[in-house]
Amino acid sequence: MSSEQLTLADSIRKVHQDLRRDVHQTPEAAESIWNAHVANFDKLNEYAQSMRQLAEHHWADKAHGQTRLTWCYQTIKDYFHGKDISGLQRRRARDQRKQITHEICSNCQIRIEHGIQKPRVLDVGSCYNAFSQYEDLETLAIDIAPADESVHRIDFLRTPQPPLICTHSFDTIVFSLVLDYLPTCGQRLSACLIAHQLLTCFGLLLIVEPDSSLRGNRQTSWRQALESIGFGLVSCVKATNLHCMAFRKLSLWSEMNVNDCTRIAQLLNIPQDDESLETERQSVNIDQKLFDELPFFVD
Repeated sequence: MSSEQLTLADSIRKVHQDLRRDVHQTPEAAESIWNAHVANFDKLNEYAQSMRQLAEHHWADKAHGQTRLTWCYQTIKDYFHGKDISGLQRRRARDQRKQITHEICSNCQIRIEHGIQKPRVLDVGSCYNAFSQYEDLETLAIDIAPADESVHRIDFLRTPQPPLICTHSFDTIVFSLVLDYLPTCGQRLSACLIAHQLLTCFGLLLIVEPDSSLRGNRQTSWRQALESIGFGLVSCVKATNLHCMAFRKLSLWSEMNVNDCTRIAQLLNIPQDDESLETERQSVNIDQKLFDELPFFVD
């Protein structure tokens, strides 16, 4: 690992460690801690620039073949325009044959019948608007720490924010290395619930997480959580040190009680939610692999 990578990695790692440490110490103040974190522009701007440097100049070179960006793009294209079983039209036809019905509003029905030629994509935690290179997507990029002027500084946990972001207005929402950033299970569930509100009927939710976060039973529990709030699995791919999951929205919004939210949120756990694991993790020697420099990668 080069000296530049180490410097960038240390900068990123410290932000994550400080945030998780504060939440672990006073979990009852998690929301106020997060709000203070989002308001710390100087720290977040430094974080954003480090992330951009790593993503553009180090990760892409170390990834062999498919990257998180190319997987997201190809999955969007296959789902809305593809002819195989993962495509939207083929899945709807299969549901009809099996007499499986899903709620769909009239506006989405018309759009689907006419064909969604240019999917509307909300890239959450975008940093530098990587999807802007794809002209066949209509992308809105948001982040609490933008590294490019085309990215809107928005805390996704505080959306929607009309008219820029409205309920039921995006064909695809991307969480790429985002949910692990959130320090609590409850915040991860909140993000997924907001995504469900913002997606159009049969819209696509793409989740990319580091490999260690979703090893073993965790991948199954995350799937159970998403299915519990109205999503259905489209595909799951193991890429280089990553797990990539695509879900489609299958139901319209429905309220959940506090007990349901608590139960489902616990399914979205990661190793770092346990303070003892976090302490143990810091003593692990990090191999030089893709994304190893990120604080949420090592078991």
